[in-house]
Amino acid sequence: METLQEYKKMGIKVGAGKYHEEIVYGIGLVYISMVNVIDAYLKQYDLTPTDMNILMLVKHQGESQGISQVDLGHRLMVTAHNMTRAIQRLEKKGLLKRVSYNKDARVNLVTVTTKGSRQLDVIWPGYERKLHDLAGKLSVDDQKDLAGLLQKLLNNKGA
Repeated sequence: METLQEYKKMGIKVGAGKYHEEIVYGIGLVYISMVNVIDAYLKQYDLTPTDMNILMLVKHQGESQGISQVDLGHRLMVTAHNMTRAIQRLEKKGLLKRVSYNKDARVNLVTVTTKGSRQLDVIWPGYERKLHDLAGKLSVDDQKDLAGLLQKLLNNKGA
């Protein structure tokens, strides 16, 4: 994607002093570009980027005890309805399972199945390579600087 062309389509004038616009739209364009690359990679496994995020979060943060469906939705900023549909889709594939929390039957805990864990182990090396390639367009020093700047933006939540 040609960034200047995309900016022009949105009416953004690069270098016109409206850096706030360049930042916000630039982050959005980078996100879309990266999601497209990741989406293309995950298609061969019949997964979406959202599916991958769910599986990774459940496996690594839920571990063996699981993670509540509500907490999972909050962490991924997904509506309850969309989270339910995504989990149902992953359950049908045998990658996740839901169990009632023994202390509160209204709460579902989500865990990764053995099949889901194995699939993540197969997917991860290529996924990691894609992330590395995407970030690799910048030098390591630039990557560190950008990571620091993004943290500043994220830590300034009140803005």
